[in-house]
Order: sequence, then structure tokens, then C-alpha cells
Amino acid sequence: MLKFGVKSVILGSAVYYTIDKGVWKDSSTTSKLYEELEEGVSPYVGELKKQIPYELPPLPSNDRMTYLFKYYWNSGVKATFRFLIDLPTHATNAASKSYEFINSVIEPVDPASRQDNEK
Repeated sequence: MLKFGVKSVILGSAVYYTIDKGVWKDSSTTSKLYEELEEGVSPYVGELKKQIPYELPPLPSNDRMTYLFKYYWNSGVKATFRFLIDLPTHATNAASKSYEFINSVIEPVDPASRQDNEK
């Protein structure tokens, strides 16, 4: 419960701060705020880039990105429709297994054994 409270306070403070600074106002106010932020942070970012010898790999070419996007999109569409095609079969199998399980758990009450227990 304490973690939730701390997270809520941090989130509330962030929202209040962004509203107070004008992030959610018109675009000119937001762009001024961005410029101020960039001016304030840029000296530190330059120093940080010098200290960390890390270079980002080049982005894939546009043709490669297009191919990958189409490939994964089509894979997702195919998997979705494969699931929808097999859904009646899976639903039938699940229903029959559930029915069999419930029948195996619930044993029919034999009236003869019931009378023996009462005596």
C-alpha cells in the first residue's frame, strides 16, 4: 500500500508540474518550454556524451523497414485468422473436457448405498 501511495504522489506531482509549466497549453507555450529545457540540459548532455563512448547503430534502410513491417504485420494477421479458424474446435474441445471432468467429479448417488448409510 505504501508503494502505491508513493507512486501516486510522484505521478500527481509530475502532472501538477507539467500543468503548472504549461505543457498542456497551446503549442507555442510548449515549444518555448522545450527550448528552455533544451538550453538548460544541453551542456550536461554534451559532457555525458563525452564520458560514455557509445554510438547508436545506423537505422535500417527504408526498404528494409518496409519489408520487416509488412512481414510482421502479415504474420500477425495470419496468426489472428488461424486462431479464429480454430476457435470452434478449441471451444468444443474445452467444453467436452470440462463436461467430462465435471461428470467424473460428480458421482451419481446410488439409492441402495444411501439406504445402507442411513441404517
